[in-house]
Amino acid sequence: MDTPGELEMEQTFDEFIDYCYNRVLGRIPDPEGKEYYIKLLNKGVSKHEILISFLNSDEYAERVKYLMSPTIKFAPPGHFYSPLPNVEDISMLYQKIDKSQNPIGIDINGDKQIELLKQFQKYVSIIPFGDGFKKNNTRYFFNGNEWYSYGDAIILFCMINYFKPKQLVEVGSGYSSLVTLDTCELLNLKTKITFIEPFPDLLLSLLSDRDDPEKLLLRKEVQTVNLSLFEDLNSGDILFVDSSHVVKFASDVLFILTEVLPRLKPGVIIHFHDVFWPFEYPLEWLEQGFAWNEAYFLKALLTNNKNYEILYFNDYMGQVHHYLVKQYMPLALKNFGCGIWLKKLESESAFV
Repeated sequence: MDTPGELEMEQTFDEFIDYCYNRVLGRIPDPEGKEYYIKLLNKGVSKHEILISFLNSDEYAERVKYLMSPTIKFAPPGHFYSPLPNVEDISMLYQKIDKSQNPIGIDINGDKQIELLKQFQKYVSIIPFGDGFKKNNTRYFFNGNEWYSYGDAIILFCMINYFKPKQLVEVGSGYSSLVTLDTCELLNLKTKITFIEPFPDLLLSLLSDRDDPEKLLLRKEVQTVNLSLFEDLNSGDILFVDSSHVVKFASDVLFILTEVLPRLKPGVIIHFHDVFWPFEYPLEWLEQGFAWNEAYFLKALLTNNKNYEILYFNDYMGQVHHYLVKQYMPLALKNFGCGIWLKKLESESAFV
């Protein structure tokens, strides 16, 4: 390992943060986290202090615990009992995915997606966000942030314009939160906005001085939130989910899928982020160690299920109806986004 002196002399801020994530946390940095640490370095926080913060982080403690855990000893990554794929097989298996066919049993609702895209055109002309810079006193601007960029922000802006929700609950907050705040402010909506975020450092660094975190933010895991918050959502209200993307014992996504969604009233609009067509993650993500499984569970949820309707699927529209996106929402061609928007329908189940 390089000495502290070598780190200080040779590495740029960007390289140093990459180093900390790779060597301490064992992963590539997420763009939002990397941006947060680079901001600290630019403010004068030393590299030594940043490194210590990584070593003192809950994530590092969890990594050490994980490496020592019986789970790894029982089924190492790639083992048929492990949920983690065999990295060596990913490229070969990925080539077998047929992206030309709709998944069996899922009504992709293509015609209605196209109709909604056309209706959204009238909102595109009033988008207040600058491209590469802030304007109109907004919190958000298009800045090439791959994690919440052009297509995602445009569709969220249009959805709020279209449904004008009285309540919006967001599970997992960051740049999308800024789009929500700016849009509701632009439209003079009195939407009750709730951000559920147990690690709100990024969000707090992005909010403007006209925002009150105490009114907006629940600093807790969604699993600990009173379920009445979700039960009180009505038709046209929005549940926006961008959380851990992982289904496992006691996880947030498992809680949302099994405890929250069944309680939602008909007409509630539901969003999940980082879902790509056809419900598969990008090859490079898999090769980099992203073992998310939320998209697979959503695919299973939607299969032969008439309780949910697909309203808009960013990556599907960008890939399959590229020419229409170009015609009605050309700015989204810079980045289609990866959100999927659903609508809860009347339950057809015989069980209550």
